Formats: sequence, structure tokens, C-alpha cells
Amino acid sequence: MPAGVHRRKARTFRPDPAVYERAQEAVASMDSDMNTYINAFLEWLVHDSDALPERPAKAGQASA
Repeated sequence: MPAGVHRRKARTFRPDPAVYERAQEAVASMDSDMNTYINAFLEWLVHDSDALPERPAKAGQASA
């Protein structure tokens, strides 16, 4: 696909900046990215999947 051309139309949302920054850190800690997590959540929301994406442990807690 040529540079700058995407298969899907971009969507805009306006999250709280502090929450978004923490979310970016969280997905990075899971070796993933925000796009993957948002798409996985949307698939769960519309019942295309029964699995929510994994999340990291809360700060100060060990992973399960």
C-alpha cells in the first residue's frame, strides 16, 4: 500500500490526556499498541469476540 494511504478511515475521539498517556504506557508494557487494544475492545463490545484484551497488573501489584 502506498505511503499515507490506509485501508480504514481514521476516527477521532477525545480521551482525557492523562488517561490516554497512562493507556499508552500500559499497552507498551504489554508489547502492543493503542490501535490493537481499541480494536480488540470494539470487537468485544459488538460481540464479535468474547475476550477482552489482556491488561497489565495495577502499579505495585504482580501480574496474575
